[in-house]
Amino acid sequence: MIRTIRRHHSHRRRSSHSGPFRRSAGLVLTLAAALALTACGSGPSTTNAAAVIGDRTIALDDVQDEIQWLLDNAPQAQQAQQQRSVGQISREIVRSRVVHELLAIAERRENLRVDEDKVDALIDATGGMDAAARNIAVEPSRVREVARDQVLLEELGRVAQDRVTVRFVGAMVTESSVEATDSETARELGRRIAADPGNVETIVRESGHQVIDQRVSLADAVVQDPELAISAVFGAEEGSVIVIQPSQQQVGWLVALIEERTVQPGDEQQQARQAQQVNPQLLYWVGLRQLQPIADELGVEINPRFGVWDSAGLAPAPTEDEVSGYQWESRTVQP
Repeated sequence: MIRTIRRHHSHRRRSSHSGPFRRSAGLVLTLAAALALTACGSGPSTTNAAAVIGDRTIALDDVQDEIQWLLDNAPQAQQAQQQRSVGQISREIVRSRVVHELLAIAERRENLRVDEDKVDALIDATGGMDAAARNIAVEPSRVREVARDQVLLEELGRVAQDRVTVRFVGAMVTESSVEATDSETARELGRRIAADPGNVETIVRESGHQVIDQRVSLADAVVQDPELAISAVFGAEEGSVIVIQPSQQQVGWLVALIEERTVQPGDEQQQARQAQQVNPQLLYWVGLRQLQPIADELGVEINPRFGVWDSAGLAPAPTEDEVSGYQWESRTVQP
């Protein structure tokens, strides 16, 4: 039986479930899991593409063909059609294909290895190829690709967890006013910091908030604050300013300048010891977050019919008003 992981991308809704770290015997990189940077300059066009990642293109026809197969064969997609929410299906298909392209780059750069027996086990646990295609809502030809990506993301999370450390300075914004919501207040504070990052502490104090100045390793965050570990805090580039909701359980927006982001050489023995103590599904989300630097580096452009790319959520969002967070380059890193 597949347990679903739902990642909501609208900042207008708050989830009341227990979080994304429940253990599952089956595949999670699916439509059900998700109902859980714009590229600039010259390059491939999205006219006949569902998405463009750097110089890689995801064909629009391939996405449309998969949507049609799901509508014809997958109960989840048929239910979505009845509820007039096919857009969620199409965005999930685009998301999983973008993740696949980003992960292929990470696999090469990090020299990741896939245990094909684990891939087989995932497929078997989900009912085999044909059943998996219907149950997890992917085209049959992509079932093994999706399963392999899940194993790769867990491996990427294992590799990254004791290597990444960040230092960020900012504030938590929790209160709304007559003039602005907490989200609007947080975004304005983020813009001010991005325009003058050298005075981040002064700007925070003048805005009436308490300064947060933290240095935290990914390994510590995985144990002490898993939601922070899978957030844009550990994915954004050094010099970026992010505005995110770091917790599904608590109200408030974190506004943070990522002052330092260091990636140390890996220690295989230490990684293996730590991985034994971490829920594989948490490693999956940790690995997924480590695709953000690649996405930011290459740029991800989504065909407007599927919405906009939400860099904080690592997924397409229906509109700019429904992204899960915001990110700016500060003046210190702008060309």
